[in-house]
Amino acid sequence: MQIAKYKVEGLTCEGCTCGHCGQPALIFLRCLDGISSVNPDFENDTVLIEFDSNDLSKEEIISKAFKRGFVMYLVDSE
Repeated sequence: MQIAKYKVEGLTCEGCTCGHCGQPALIFLRCLDGISSVNPDFENDTVLIEFDSNDLSKEEIISKAFKRGFVMYLVDSE
């Protein structure tokens, strides 16, 4: 398993940290094959994703999200 941190645009509304706006992105990420956990940080508009690198790469996560209309980029990885 591998862990990567991503910045996700639109995870929260301006001035809001409840995360209701980001639910579609979180649901999409959680449904991708190879992802075992998605932990959001709504205050920083980031998600920590644990995934199987045999099934999915860090770049594929970004690409698949972009194709669904979500803009995200890699912040940090282990």
